[in-house]
Amino acid sequence: MKKLFSATAIALALSAGAALAADLPALKAPLPPPLPPPPLWTGFYVGLNAGYSWGSTNNVEVGTANLYDTFGNNGLLPFVIDPGAGAAALAASGNVNAQRNGFIGGGQVGYNYQFGNSFLVGLEADLQGTGIRSENSFTGGTSWNAFNVAAGPFGLSFDRSAAGTTTVTTRTDWLGTVRGRLGYIWGPSFLIYATGGLAYGGVQATTNQSLLLNNTLSASVLGAQVAALSVPYASIGGIGRYNESRIGWTVGGGIEWLFAPNLSFKAEYLYYDLGEVRYLNGPLAAVGPQLTVLGFTSPALTSINQGITRVKFDGHIARVGINYHFVSAPPVAVVARY
Repeated sequence: MKKLFSATAIALALSAGAALAADLPALKAPLPPPLPPPPLWTGFYVGLNAGYSWGSTNNVEVGTANLYDTFGNNGLLPFVIDPGAGAAALAASGNVNAQRNGFIGGGQVGYNYQFGNSFLVGLEADLQGTGIRSENSFTGGTSWNAFNVAAGPFGLSFDRSAAGTTTVTTRTDWLGTVRGRLGYIWGPSFLIYATGGLAYGGVQATTNQSLLLNNTLSASVLGAQVAALSVPYASIGGIGRYNESRIGWTVGGGIEWLFAPNLSFKAEYLYYDLGEVRYLNGPLAAVGPQLTVLGFTSPALTSINQGITRVKFDGHIARVGINYHFVSAPPVAVVARY
């Protein structure tokens, strides 16, 4: 009887333990934490930029033509015309090496749209103030013989010369762009992009010309100079100005690093072209005294020259910037446990 009771007790204990174990939850390995969401580029952004700009086409051409010259149009003596009178304009013609460069800085606003994990399109507009400036000069000179007459041992010669200085100043006061962007997302926090579109800006140019003419009438006997009269006269005027807003185009590229959910740093290069302008300079007029030779009085010594300046406003920009992005991180997935 005792043996039967013991066996029954053991069986009941084993069955109760099995039933209790069946009611306990099974132990499972813990789930791995969810991966952090990738950075989101889609959305609006604003930012600041600063950099340096240098000119691309630095050659400024100034061409000057002679409009009127007393000796060329009226002559010093009756029927004696100076055929080389227009040479005076050569002293005021030449090229200026305008090395435009300076600081550039401002702000930008834009919108990005990320499609897929690797590509982005966007639109950006920016506006900058600039210190892009240049000022340079050239000098020119020429001389020629207007005429020579000889009568036996006696001779009369009229020699002329001109010396000119031309200074050109250019500046870009402000510059803006409206550009599309197409980029490849790598990392996923890095963006490599190409960009291009509209450029616009306010530009100025000023040309100052001066001209000094000298006329020398000399007499000779047997080829030796015995007398000379030199009459110099300087110019007035010769100033040209251009001040307009220009529209052109721009192209470039850059890289951008999204180093925080809402902040990015960029480095960018742009080439811009606002086109070529031409403007007239004011008349470069030189007026001197009248001359009386052998009873003939010439009109007042006058030389009038007209200059035109041709300058192209284009250049390169290297800059860095920082942007604040108005984007929200995607919600973190919640794993339900049962």
